[in-house]
Amino acid sequence: MRMYVWNRSSPMRDGDLDNGIIIHEYGHGISNRLTGGPSNVNCLGTGEAGGMGEGWGDWWATSLRQRQGYDRSMVFPMAPYSANDPEGIRNYPYTTNMNINPETYGYIRRAGYEGVHAKGAVWAGILWEVYWNFFNKYEFSTNWYQGEGGNNRIWQNVVDGLKLQPCRPTFVDARDAIIQADQVNYSGANYCDLWQGFAKRGLGVDAQPGGYDSFDVPDECEF
Repeated sequence: MRMYVWNRSSPMRDGDLDNGIIIHEYGHGISNRLTGGPSNVNCLGTGEAGGMGEGWGDWWATSLRQRQGYDRSMVFPMAPYSANDPEGIRNYPYTTNMNINPETYGYIRRAGYEGVHAKGAVWAGILWEVYWNFFNKYEFSTNWYQGEGGNNRIWQNVVDGLKLQPCRPTFVDARDAIIQADQVNYSGANYCDLWQGFAKRGLGVDAQPGGYDSFDVPDECEF
C-alpha cells in the first residue's frame, strides 16, 4: 500500500495521518481480493469497475466515521486533512442531501467524470443513500464485529456483494449483487430499503450500464 505526502498546502501533509486515506487504501485490498474470486485481482482496473474500486474505499472510510447520534442530513467530505480543504478531495462531499451532492448514476457520462475517482465518488454516494436507509431502520451499533445495527447489516451485504458480482462489474451488476446478498443474509428483508436507496441516485430498476439513470423502484416498493 503506497501512502504519499500531499502537496496541496505548505507545509505539506502526510496521508499517513489521515484515517480516511488509510481506510480507503486498505479498501482496495478488500475489493480487489473478493471481486472475481480468490485467484483474480485484476477485475477492478478501469471504467465503471475501476470507479467502484475507488468508491468502496471512500464509502468504508466514511462509514467508519459514523457515531450514534449522527443523522442523514450531515455532510462528510473525503480527506479534508490531506487536502487542507474542508470540502475534501471529491467533487462533492458525501451526504443524502441532493442540494449539496446532486450526483446520480448518470453523472459518470459527464465531462470531468472520465477518471476512476470521479466515477467512484458517484458509487460511494449511491451506497451512502443505502447506508442511511439501513441506519434509520435498525439504528447504529457500536459493536462493528457482532452487532445487529443497520451499519452491520449493510456492511455485510456490501462485502458479500463483492463475492457475488462478476469480474469487471458495472454499477448495475454491483447493485444486483448487493440485493442478492441481502436475500441470502436476511431473506430479502431489506429489499425495498435497498431499491429506494439505489433509485434515489439513478440506479433504479431500468438503469442501464454506461450511466443511464432510472429513478424507478419495483412496484412492491412504491410506498
